[in-house]
Amino acid sequence: MLINDAHIWVAHFESEDALEQYMEETYDEDNDDAPISQFAADQGQAFYDHDLVYAQFHDSPTARALVEGWGFPEESVATVVQAIVELNAPNANVCFVADKDEFDQPCSIKGNGYELWYVGQFDGCSM
Repeated sequence: MLINDAHIWVAHFESEDALEQYMEETYDEDNDDAPISQFAADQGQAFYDHDLVYAQFHDSPTARALVEGWGFPEESVATVVQAIVELNAPNANVCFVADKDEFDQPCSIKGNGYELWYVGQFDGCSM
């Protein structure tokens, strides 16, 4: 698995089950433009390569804990952690990582029972 120059979001979900439901992929055979998941819909896209998009739930998160599990170089981790701290995303307990080419206009969004904060695109963040 290799991601070069990734988009990163942090989010708050009420539970790991809620995150799994949010990321659950469905396909509408009658509508090719239907988003494959709620995440896709929130990002304004019908499809993304699920092999290049990841989300991880944390029970006891800190800004560092949200990022360091992805195996990014320490320099990249420090940069992303600083950006998360500056966002002031209260209660963030999920980190999303996606290859930069998967989303044209990544965004923050508040939904029913969850909130995502788009942190940014970061060079050198690869898996």
